[in-house]
Amino acid sequence: MVKLAFWDTVNSAYRFVFTHPLTIVRTGWAYLVINGVNFSFRNGGPHRPLSLAVLAFAVTVLVIAASIAWHVAFLRTILLGEHSWTAALQFRRRHWRIVGVTLLLMLILVPAAAVAVVVGVVAAHLGGAALVAGIVVIVAAAVAFIVAVTRLYLIAPAIATDDPAKAIRAAWRRGRRNTPRLFFGWLLMVLPAVIVTAIGGGIVAVIFVAMHGPESAGAWIAQLGFVGRTALGLAQAAVQLVVGAFGAAFNALAYRQLAVNWKPPPALAAAQFET
Repeated sequence: MVKLAFWDTVNSAYRFVFTHPLTIVRTGWAYLVINGVNFSFRNGGPHRPLSLAVLAFAVTVLVIAASIAWHVAFLRTILLGEHSWTAALQFRRRHWRIVGVTLLLMLILVPAAAVAVVVGVVAAHLGGAALVAGIVVIVAAAVAFIVAVTRLYLIAPAIATDDPAKAIRAAWRRGRRNTPRLFFGWLLMVLPAVIVTAIGGGIVAVIFVAMHGPESAGAWIAQLGFVGRTALGLAQAAVQLVVGAFGAAFNALAYRQLAVNWKPPPALAAAQFET
């Protein structure tokens, strides 16, 4: 099995994001715009007509679609060198495959996690040795969930690039013995950006309290006009894109290294589980 060059991949991902800000804008401009509009609807006050509520729901669905379109376009830019402003508006077969695989994995993993949580809650009520056993079950389930998600980390770039080996089993085998590297690499990419964002949000919150006193942020936002709320939505979406770009860049570069140097076993090559 191929061993991921951990630090080289992390450094390359950071370097790509910092040196290609236009790529984030080019692949995510539709997400920025739609998310800005969605924010203006979502924070337009508690009393909204039914037609506006339906429109807000429709825009929320568009936000989800735009986020998938951005992710695919960003991965294809890194891996295939595609540079197109229209990619942010595309939603093709590969995008639907990502949706399908995500739903499939949720149907498999979420019920398993729910069972583990129920066992833990029942054990907590019983107490004693049952409590210890429940804690062990929850910890084991959490570790297994993280391992499973991490091992399947390479599915998205495979589907985004129409890799003929875009199979769950192929992604699982490619991640073999690289689970800790993939997991901690993702943490190193996303966690610093999240911490910086949290610090910035805390500073803004302190300034807001100093300027507006006891008034809640929700009440203040509701008083803003459509343009003001849209601007806040654009700012929020920009932060989300930057944070997501770090993780997506590491995902793409890790996939490139492991996929190029990986050869499927004969049995897997003969009969792949296509998604």
